Amino acid sequence: MKWLLRDEILAQICKQLYLNPSRSSYSRGWLLLSLCLSCFAPSTDFEPHLRSFMKQGTAQLQATPCLQRLERTLVNGSRCQPPSLFELQAIRERQPLKLDIQLMDGQQRRLQVDAASTSREAVQQLCQGLGLTDTFGFGLVMSLNGKLMPLGAGQEHVLDAISECEQRRLDAPWKLYLRKELFPTWYDPSMDPKATQLIYKQILNGLKCGEYRCRSEKDIAMVCALACFIEHGPGEIVRLKPSEITAFVPSDLLAPGERAIENWSRLIAATYEKSSYVREEQNDLQLEAQQRAKEDICLFAHLSWPMRHSRLFEVVRKEGPKLQSDELILGINSKGLFLIDETEQVLASCSFGELLKVHLEANDELHVMTFEHCNFVLQCSTAQDANEMINYMLDNLRQRSSYGVALDQVVEGDQEDFLVLSIGDLIEFEAGVTGAQLLSGNAQDTYRGCVNGHWGHFAAGNVRILATLTKPSDKLLDIFREGRFKEPPKPTPRVNHSRRRQHNISQLADTQFREPLDSDKASLSQFSPEPLKAPLLKTVVKVPPLFQQALVIHHHILKYMGEIARSNLPVNTDLIFQPALQHPLLCDELYCQLMKQLTDNPSSESEKRGWDLLYLATGLVAPSVLIMRELIILLRMRADALADACLKRLKRSLAQGQRKQAPHLIEVEGIQQRCLHIYHKIYFPDDTVEAFEIESHTRGAELIADIAQRLELKSAVGYSIFLKTGDRVYAMPEEDFVFDFITQLIYWLKQQKTLRSISDGHYQLHFMRKLWLNNLPGDDPNGDVIFSYPQELHKYLKGYYPIDCEQASHLAGFVYSADRDVSLQRLPEVLPRLIPEDLIPLQTVAEWRQQILPKLHRDHLAEDHAKFLFLQELCHFSCFGSTFFVVKQQNEDALPETLLVAINSSGFHLLDPQTKEILRSYEYSQLGIWSSGKNHFHIRFGNMIGASKLLCSTTQGYKMDDLLASYVRYFNENE
Repeated sequence: MKWLLRDEILAQICKQLYLNPSRSSYSRGWLLLSLCLSCFAPSTDFEPHLRSFMKQGTAQLQATPCLQRLERTLVNGSRCQPPSLFELQAIRERQPLKLDIQLMDGQQRRLQVDAASTSREAVQQLCQGLGLTDTFGFGLVMSLNGKLMPLGAGQEHVLDAISECEQRRLDAPWKLYLRKELFPTWYDPSMDPKATQLIYKQILNGLKCGEYRCRSEKDIAMVCALACFIEHGPGEIVRLKPSEITAFVPSDLLAPGERAIENWSRLIAATYEKSSYVREEQNDLQLEAQQRAKEDICLFAHLSWPMRHSRLFEVVRKEGPKLQSDELILGINSKGLFLIDETEQVLASCSFGELLKVHLEANDELHVMTFEHCNFVLQCSTAQDANEMINYMLDNLRQRSSYGVALDQVVEGDQEDFLVLSIGDLIEFEAGVTGAQLLSGNAQDTYRGCVNGHWGHFAAGNVRILATLTKPSDKLLDIFREGRFKEPPKPTPRVNHSRRRQHNISQLADTQFREPLDSDKASLSQFSPEPLKAPLLKTVVKVPPLFQQALVIHHHILKYMGEIARSNLPVNTDLIFQPALQHPLLCDELYCQLMKQLTDNPSSESEKRGWDLLYLATGLVAPSVLIMRELIILLRMRADALADACLKRLKRSLAQGQRKQAPHLIEVEGIQQRCLHIYHKIYFPDDTVEAFEIESHTRGAELIADIAQRLELKSAVGYSIFLKTGDRVYAMPEEDFVFDFITQLIYWLKQQKTLRSISDGHYQLHFMRKLWLNNLPGDDPNGDVIFSYPQELHKYLKGYYPIDCEQASHLAGFVYSADRDVSLQRLPEVLPRLIPEDLIPLQTVAEWRQQILPKLHRDHLAEDHAKFLFLQELCHFSCFGSTFFVVKQQNEDALPETLLVAINSSGFHLLDPQTKEILRSYEYSQLGIWSSGKNHFHIRFGNMIGASKLLCSTTQGYKMDDLLASYVRYFNENE
């Protein structure tokens, strides 16, 4: 989405489209061009050439939708996010984009949009369809995982929000709602009954779920009593059940149980009986009374929760009074403007009546000027929306206002019946006169008003109308009398620096760092290319075992940042991070060393590498509270592109817990290339591969859930991630961080020296079905095709099922139909792909050909259906869904030396490897203890008294151990 690359991208696509002989490539190219033009427009220099290209020859047929998207993008501006899967599917299917919008009364409306649609257009279309007349303050809100993200009703692109959700999770369960986000100061619910109904339902739902908090129980009882009257009509409240009376009481207040319900029922009933609406018993007035009750609830919400009904904009303070933070949130509501921090603490506020002027400048800067000359310059990516909203409120308030201040002095005797005025005198207009009349008339028009109790006329041109519906405060009146009506002079243009003010950790150094040594050439709180002679923190200096480790960490930090000469080999970052993961004091020391090296660093390359390390550190572990406070301030005050990303990773580390291993090489190389999103290939049993994003704090369970959702599996239960290296496969525990598991396992294998090729660290991640739990064919079509079929086919061809030649020929027909690559022209080569390996020698190739040919169904059997029929045949066998292991037993004379072990959901089974008959079966309740090693697996059956045991020789013991433990864990957790 970088504007410098836009023309280049569009030019490259046009190049590939010109004289492209491939029909498929040509079609995909136009699809790509359409998606690009849905997101951004070319420059004014390139636009004529692009239009000319799209209007030439056969391109006109494909270019029409592209031209339409280009026009829309030029009108509404470029987007901030790449296209979503939602719109890609719509373009492929040549279908219009339609969104389901949820209303607060439970209804749903379908809205047709395009890639350039803004939330303003969507809200206008919705309100028009619903027949709303009072539309101000309604906006779109996106819900994702219980969190609400307002889109407002401005220039925000609707599909940008959807794209952002899909980037977190491809099948994110987002929903769009139409909500009342903002009440105007002049709000009158009687103006639009349909809008009032939606707002009323929103308030009741919000009160119930705890979004809205009342100041007292009486307020809650009042709202609930009015809701009972509206929902059930007039009449004795005793006719209602307690659950109906307390239907809208906040859920957390009903938590104690029946007693709480009784108490609330009593309080609401008492309030209900006192209501004036209940006493209006005339039938013809009931509907009117119920409507007025709705209006009262809406007015109550408007007056009680202004902060809950605010439009919020993320801003950065560029100029103005110093506040606790420069990164703020600008809130606009019916009361005025508010600057709040991320904890929702109000740091500064201003009513609309105090505003002198609000306007937009270059670089998305919003200039807010007040009569007190307490002015702010706020930078905001959506500054235009904020500016429009504030000025809309100001203009409407001035039109409805009954107050103004005198601009010039009017002495007695100038004109008859005219008010004697001093500069700044407050004029209250007579009834029926509003600011709209003064603004629309001539400056010489006169109106009646009152000043200090005296009535008389005044000229419209001598009055500045105030944007207020109530009398201004005395403080503001004093300011008016000082004549502060003119805009202050513009400040001298300031130099725009590429960086924010550097944060200095000297205060931390004064309290927590050791005293400087004579050999220290630079300050302990600033960058230095010299190695430390002693750790920074006093607490580390006092612990001899950590003293030397801290110096080793600093040595490798300098080496990584280029301050110490190094060979062509990469720096081992494990030596920097692993000690910090093992000792909390070294964790604090690491962060202090990194902050020190990033303070006043004269080398941009060195500083860039220092940010690499800080980014990696924040994704591993959080420091102590004292160090973290300084770290957060540093991240907030630095303009480096990674500062915000580090802050987010730090919050994630606090929420998810610390990692156990240093960053994986993929993470290190990723941040060196400034790739903040790491995608890892995942291999599936059907020989397909897809890439999934894995973050530093992604656990196995999260990755499993992401994969299951993208593949549209009915359930993720039973699936697992496996790491394959060489010929060995290891299951990843769901609770482990993905990169921790990979790092730890590869390190362990190197220590064991089990693989000659492990030194290169090569591995693959596979996603397979591990536990087979009620997996009947047909229950999950995608699971059958991608997992069950290829996994069961492998077991079938290995000869683990008791199949005869006739049955094998019948099943070969299904396998042949399911695998389009199999050709019977070279039957000896493809026979192992159709027939179990133990059956192939029983007949000649000619006999197999003669037996198989009549069973083929390729011409009239779809691939997926053939796979389903294959599974349906196998599922009748008792060992369907088993994992098989060939072992040699060493202690049971009654059993063959070689056994086939089958482990499935029903238990542990011993089979004859020749006949595949079950010799012994043990349910999980009959299993005792088991152990495994490099070349053995031992297990006991029954309790300690009279228990039997089986001693096996196998290299697959670790798999048997893990699989049994997984089944037992599942059954214990789901009893």
